[in-house]
Amino acid sequence: MTNYNITTQVAALKADCSNYPTSLANAFAALLPALARHIEAEREIEEVDIWNPAFRAWLTDAEEAFADVTTHLSTIASLELTCDHDKPLKRMSLLLTNLIGSEEPDTFVYLYSLRPHFEDLFQCEGSSPAVRHRNVMLGQALAHIDAMATLLTYDGYDEVEVDDSIDPPALT
Repeated sequence: MTNYNITTQVAALKADCSNYPTSLANAFAALLPALARHIEAEREIEEVDIWNPAFRAWLTDAEEAFADVTTHLSTIASLELTCDHDKPLKRMSLLLTNLIGSEEPDTFVYLYSLRPHFEDLFQCEGSSPAVRHRNVMLGQALAHIDAMATLLTYDGYDEVEVDDSIDPPALT
């Protein structure tokens, strides 16, 4: 007679949401190309007279790219967190929403200067493939934010100085 031994760990049967692409992770992945198109369109119209009728299509493309980014950001904002590993993605989308929605250049510069103080909030902890994929997406988003900081639309600083005298708020 044989003995029946369980070889699968009980924890392996529990669904770990970090191993599956969540709806928020999929929406964030869709945001990145839209953000790249927005940056590209803004760079193109910086070098031309946008009021010249010959460049009207470029201005339309830039407006559509901006609308696409805001649509993706509002989609992400409406999604519920289903996994702790999605929190940095949600935070990054909130930062992008505030950066893009900043009406005054000083607001963009201020938020951009705070970013280095909170880099750990924009990273997932762990070493699973899903966590690494999320960290790659977050890194791409940070690179896009750096590119946005050089655009004239967002005040056009070539290099934004970080004010070390700013005390970051305590996060609990």
